[in-house]
Amino acid sequence: MANVENVDLILTSSPMLLQYLQEHQKLAPFDDAPAESQNLVPESIRTTSVAVAISGFGLLINRPALSVKHLPAPADWDDLALPIYQDALLMSSPSRSDTNHLMVESLLQQKGWVKGWETLLTSAGNLVTISSRSFGVADKIKSGLGVAGPVIDNYANLLLNDPHLSFTYFPRSAVSPTYVAILRKSPHADAARRFIHYLLSPKGQRILADANTGKYPVTPLAADNPRATQQQLLMNQPPLNYHLILKRQRLVQRLFDTAISFRLAQLKDAWRALHSTEARLKKPLPEIRALLTQVPVAAASSEAPVWLAQFDNKSFAEQQMMEWQLWFLNNQRLAIKKLEELK
Repeated sequence: MANVENVDLILTSSPMLLQYLQEHQKLAPFDDAPAESQNLVPESIRTTSVAVAISGFGLLINRPALSVKHLPAPADWDDLALPIYQDALLMSSPSRSDTNHLMVESLLQQKGWVKGWETLLTSAGNLVTISSRSFGVADKIKSGLGVAGPVIDNYANLLLNDPHLSFTYFPRSAVSPTYVAILRKSPHADAARRFIHYLLSPKGQRILADANTGKYPVTPLAADNPRATQQQLLMNQPPLNYHLILKRQRLVQRLFDTAISFRLAQLKDAWRALHSTEARLKKPLPEIRALLTQVPVAAASSEAPVWLAQFDNKSFAEQQMMEWQLWFLNNQRLAIKKLEELK
């Protein structure tokens, strides 16, 4: 990490970044945060990192674009998998955005590894493109390039002064904390520590609640606050398994790119052909769908520490990706062949 001599604080929604900085001895200890803050912090970084605000995940929607296509507003991941949203969706990749990585992991943990990837791969058939950054999803939806896309609420809320846009939380959105940590070589460590305490104070939390950040404070809002209900819904969701997220970070990133990002055009063609055939035959084709929604990594492997640790080895990871590419290609060819036999 270069050019940090004059940096005091790191503000981020990425526990992966903080884990990396902590492992490289870049962060100073911080051990007197209140329980309501520390309970939101992954255990492995609690000695250095503090949660000062929270966010949630959901769908940003361009309503005029929705009307032009005569589509209902999607509300959840399952809606994004419907064929009516073909060429209407946008999202980013976990390898380009830690925010998106947390969204994808939230889906995988809630639905399970197999069902989660099934939903991701089905939804991917409806993508316009993969945005290089998560905030780019919000910008592209605002411009009308896509109808809807999954984003973190603070990216969406900053755009909601545009009457054409709306945002709806996923019904089971995980909570995504905003963390602050002090750099070990901070030139103003005492002032940085006082600033964090200020953010956690009643006044600081009120400012975070009222400011145009699109985030929620970590302390409960008053019952009559219009945002209190959503804050409580987020707080009541089961926490993400951050130990698992950190353990399989490279696997999820590389598998997503191999399964979706690097073959999006071919994936969209296959889904277009499947949707067309199912519509013509007026029935689902589960056997062919299975060929397009399976992944070459078993659920047990996705949690196996020894195997996952091998992804730190670049040559191992690249070999896996080559094998996956062939696996996806063969499955897609077989799916297309079966569709052609139904003509």
